[in-house]
Amino acid sequence: MVTKTVTKASKSKMSKAERLAALREKMKKTDTGGGGKGFWSPKQGRSVIRILPETGDMEFIFQEVGRHQFPDGKKVYCPKFTSVGALECPICELVDELYSDGDPSSVRLAKSIKLRRSYWMNVINRDDPDAGPLIFTPGVKIFNQIQNLVGDPDYGDISDPEDGLDLVIIRTGTGGLDTDYDVKPRRNSSPLSESEEETSEWLEKVKDLSFVEVSEDPEEDSELAKGHAVYVLPYDRIVSEFGIEDLDVEELSSHVEGSDVDGDADHSRSKKAKAVAKGKASAKEIDEDDTEKTEDDDDDDEAEKEVNRRTARRSRRR
Repeated sequence: MVTKTVTKASKSKMSKAERLAALREKMKKTDTGGGGKGFWSPKQGRSVIRILPETGDMEFIFQEVGRHQFPDGKKVYCPKFTSVGALECPICELVDELYSDGDPSSVRLAKSIKLRRSYWMNVINRDDPDAGPLIFTPGVKIFNQIQNLVGDPDYGDISDPEDGLDLVIIRTGTGGLDTDYDVKPRRNSSPLSESEEETSEWLEKVKDLSFVEVSEDPEEDSELAKGHAVYVLPYDRIVSEFGIEDLDVEELSSHVEGSDVDGDADHSRSKKAKAVAKGKASAKEIDEDDTEKTEDDDDDDEAEKEVNRRTARRSRRR
């Protein structure tokens, strides 16, 4: 049986104004500290999208999604971040333990498997409406601008199917700190589609991005997660499937060393420092992928400093 861990107010009992107020409050409190088939991402230049309203068990037009990835390629959604703290995550606990251990291999592995954050929402790509609803996972630059629009009373409910607003996204640059995004609402509100039939079709195809917690039995996954794009595994199952209790830190860390993860991070930090020094960008102005590497690396630097302080104290005691 699917376990929903977060108590949610019934949307049917909320007025349009109440739902909009709740969305604005959620956007204001959301910390952004960061396409394949069925997904969409902004192209170089100008793109126009329409954010679709929440559906199914979604509380808002977006869903916070956390992910961990191991050096051997294994990935898993983070139960703690995705459930907004309602569930515990053994990998987050492992990351804390690895940092506390202080061994270089442990810290290196902790950096590799730490939480990666994203924010999922359904959109219509106005440049290719025939593709229907697609999933968009905006980075910090774009999501912050959407937050501002939602919080501005002049714009109303930008996702309203009858009189919402299309968003124009201008992407410039080639990647990393060279990439910039500018999000502007179109001047006039508009219906999702001029065709009521097309509107109904799109709204029926929108993905329920709310998460579900599946059971301990992998054979039940497809049935329990049916209709949902995001599902999280139970605590004990993550421990078992990822071998948390018998993890070979040295082995996994060696894969990180061989994948130039440290070199990429150093290069990213170097680019960031140079750009800030030249006045081209602030520390917050980073692309989606770089957000996960550089902002989280600030935490890594603090962890490494603490490890060095502990090592120095132990040496003095000796």
